[in-house]
Parts: sequence; C-alpha cells; structure tokens
Amino acid sequence: MYRLILSFLIFLAYVPFLSAETCGGPIARSHIESFTLNLSSDISFEKEFKLIDYASSARVKQLKILMEPLSDIEKKIMAKASLFKPYLVTRVKFDKLRSIFKAEALLSASKAIKDGWLKEKPFTPVMEDKLFGGHSCVFASLGPPQGRERYGDVLFRLDIKALENKTWGSFSSGYYFLKSQRHKNMKEEVKVIKDDIAGFSNTVFSGQYLDDLYPYMVINFLRSFPKDKANKISKELLSIKDRGSFCSFIDSNRIGYMEAKIADSVSLDVILAIEVPADKLSEVLSWPEAKPYKNKIHAVK
Repeated sequence: MYRLILSFLIFLAYVPFLSAETCGGPIARSHIESFTLNLSSDISFEKEFKLIDYASSARVKQLKILMEPLSDIEKKIMAKASLFKPYLVTRVKFDKLRSIFKAEALLSASKAIKDGWLKEKPFTPVMEDKLFGGHSCVFASLGPPQGRERYGDVLFRLDIKALENKTWGSFSSGYYFLKSQRHKNMKEEVKVIKDDIAGFSNTVFSGQYLDDLYPYMVINFLRSFPKDKANKISKELLSIKDRGSFCSFIDSNRIGYMEAKIADSVSLDVILAIEVPADKLSEVLSWPEAKPYKNKIHAVK
C-alpha cells in the first residue's frame, strides 16, 4: 500500500500539466482581492462558489436596471425565452465513451488525470486554467438542443437544476474572451494577468441565475442589430412553437449562447440522456459498463 501511494505521488510530481486550481477558483480570488483588505484566499470550493453566486445575483439585478424599460415585443420574447429554456449539453468523442462509463461520471481533465483515466495533456489550454481553473471544469454548452457538434459525436443531456450548485456560465470561452476583449496575440504563449481574471469574472453567472440571465442576453443581442433585422428576427422568434426550434433559431442567429462550466465531475446518475451515433448504439448497449445506464442511452436524434 505504501509503495502504491508513493508511486502515485511520484506520478503527480511528473505531470506538469496537472492543475491545482478549482473550477472558478481564480474568479473567486479576484472577488476576494477586490475588497483590498488583505483577506485570506485559502478557502473551500463551497465558499468560492458562494462568492460567484452572490456576485451573479448582483449583476443580474444590474443588468435588469440597464436594460429596462422593455418594449412590448421585447417583453413577449422575454416571456417565451423564459418558457423555452436553453439546453445544457456536453459532447465527447466516441473513443472516450467507454472510459466515461467505467468512471461512472464525466470528469474534468484534472480529476481524470488524478484518477488515472487520462494520460495525455488536457485539451483545454493552460491560459484557460490560469483564467478560471479550466482544467478542473467539465464543459458544456447552454443553448441549442444538439450542443456544439465539433466537440464530439456523443451527446450528454444534463439537468441544470441538479447541477446548479456547482455550475456557472460565461458569455464566451476564456480563449475568445482573451482574444476579443483583452486583445491578446493568441499565436504566442498568452500571459494571463490579474486584470484579465477580474474582467472575465464580470462575464460569469452561477447556475441558479442562468435562467434569469438568458432572456436578457437574447434581448441585448437583438438591440445590437439594425432595426429592420431585429424586427424580422423578433417576429420569427415569436412564431416558433417548440423549445428545440426556438433555441436552435437563437443559436443560428447568434443572439444567445453561453459556455457552461461544472466543477470537477458530473455523475452519470444525474444525466438525463446519453445519445450516441445510430450505427454505434448496439455496440454501446452491449458494454457491461453501460448496463446501469441502459434506459438513458439512445441514438442521436
């Protein structure tokens, strides 16, 4: 047993890309530093998340003040966006699926490395780990029903209510934020400074406020369009009768999307559905590791 523990510690010492951050940790520390009271930043994840949670509550209220008054058509769109909520979806490549069943969870890169499921360097760039603890996050899209297909051919449908106490979202990826808002040269090694983290923290909203935020985000994007274009899109939005089409239309017209981050892991027990390519369905259902989740596994729609 001693040799096993020693071997594991040696393994950790030789994994330079293994993150010591928590998902959202740099953002929480940025909030702590903003008090300028030399407060300790050595706090639990629960306290870190609470800081993000409280800041999210305040920023939603601020957003409401800034965007009111709403026109009649904006109120109708807000009501519809509140009814047809965005989908929380994670996609992975098929060759990762069996190990996910074996682990019984979707794992962040850091946890997958620690638990021995991942040997290679994390896909998430180091700059995002420094910006918000990205290596300790499970990533998901908050928007269209099919998520972002470029991330893989297997789709996990997540229940945001079951995960809201460990989930937060931002208006863009950390990569895009550093490129578009901080004007970093992404062809070079990006140095993330405290001001970058503080700026990114202002785009972050915790899980329980994402439903409140989403309709305002849609209206804000519509307001940025020329009047004729905004009116045309608004009329089409109001004519749509189902959630899937509504969220897909919003995404295709670039008027609403967030990248969600979930701390550490997502147990397969709280997954709503697992959708795999139709030609792979029989194979997946034959895996012993998939048996406990048989009722959740379906062909991609």
